[in-house]
Parts: sequence; C-alpha cells; structure tokens
Amino acid sequence: MAARNTLTVDGGMLTVTPRGMDRVWGFRKQVQAPLGRITNVSIEHDPHRVPTGVRAPGLDFMWKLCGTFHVNGERHYWNYSGTGEALESALADGQHFRRLYLSVADAEEAQRTLRNAVSAHS
Repeated sequence: MAARNTLTVDGGMLTVTPRGMDRVWGFRKQVQAPLGRITNVSIEHDPHRVPTGVRAPGLDFMWKLCGTFHVNGERHYWNYSGTGEALESALADGQHFRRLYLSVADAEEAQRTLRNAVSAHS
C-alpha cells in the first residue's frame, strides 16, 4: 500500500499530512483531530465498497479518492490510493470530519499506534 499520508501525534492532537500532489487534489495541507475526539480506529479492508457520497471538493478518479466527501449528512476526508486496506478513524460529533480514510504504509501498525495514543490521552 502506498503511504499517501504522514500521521503525527503530538500534544494531544493527530495531524494527517497528505504527501505530494495529494495536498492539491484534496484541497488540504493537513487535517487535525484532537485525540480525545477520536472514537474508533479500525482498518477498512475493502475501501472501494464504502459509500463515498458526493465529492466536494476533491478527486475521485479510478483508484484514487482524495478530498472531502459528503455521505448521509456527514463529512468524510479521504486520501486513499490503490487496492489495499485503509486506516479508518471515526471522530465524535462536532468535528469538521466524522471519518478519515487514509492510505498508510502499514495499516495494522498505524492502527495500533493511534489506538495506543488515544488510550494514553483519555
């Protein structure tokens, strides 16, 4: 899986930094979420089966989903490429995004790291 994002945990905050042209296609230099507002971290094994709703703004082309997608009244952020797994983070009400779907080099390791950070913060 291509690591299209860099995840950083610092000061009680998760920062997702898209790499390369994904910043342009997704209209985001970074996405931040307080660790205390992350309600679940899981692995989406088949991201292309997840309903994405309406893209605005962003890119949906072949195996690339990048940007803001609106589905069932929620705002989701996608930065995913390819055919592998995606790291999925659910956020509490009141956050800019309700879900983040991200391509990372190792989804299981990223899930473990983020879950540990969320647990340590609560």
